[in-house]
Amino acid sequence: MAETGSDQPSRKRGGPLLKLIRGIDRGLEFAEMTIVGGSILIMALVMVTHVLGRTFFRTGIPGVTEITELLIILITFVGVSYAVRRARHISMSAIYDQLGGMIRKGMQVLICVVTGALLLYLAWEALGYTQTIYARGRTTSALNIPLWIIYAVLPVGFFLAGIQYWLTALRNLTTREMYRSFTELELYDDVPADGTNSIPTENTEKN
Repeated sequence: MAETGSDQPSRKRGGPLLKLIRGIDRGLEFAEMTIVGGSILIMALVMVTHVLGRTFFRTGIPGVTEITELLIILITFVGVSYAVRRARHISMSAIYDQLGGMIRKGMQVLICVVTGALLLYLAWEALGYTQTIYARGRTTSALNIPLWIIYAVLPVGFFLAGIQYWLTALRNLTTREMYRSFTELELYDDVPADGTNSIPTENTEKN
């Protein structure tokens, strides 16, 4: 509960720039939630309809495999940005968890900057691959859907995720609190203040 209260001063100090970024971020979040949620619902509807059609009418939806593959790609790469925004992405924090104070925050900023740069590089490479697919005019075998439309999701997803990491770094550099994402405060209940391990020893547990 203390985290919620500590978020209020940082918002007041944020100024108009962070307010603008926060507004854009909320718009992107709504779009991502709509795309991911809608894609999951469409996939479920398509699969159920296909199974029922095969069971009762001996015929299913043409190209159902391609449709589901397209939706899976859409969910995966749009979901990457949403996972970063909500700090639900996988993180390897064996060393990070032992740090405290400014060292911990500096490590968080470094991780966000490097990871964001890597994702933006992947977005650039994915964009080049999408342009190659577009130039070759390749399509899917059953529905003749241009493949570049499917792969265009990759650079968009990588780009949005990279921007989210950089926004997290910006948030940590401009506020006193520690953030795991642009909107999510550090979730650990016990953060070491001196960089030492806070795991209780055997003698402490016995007492």
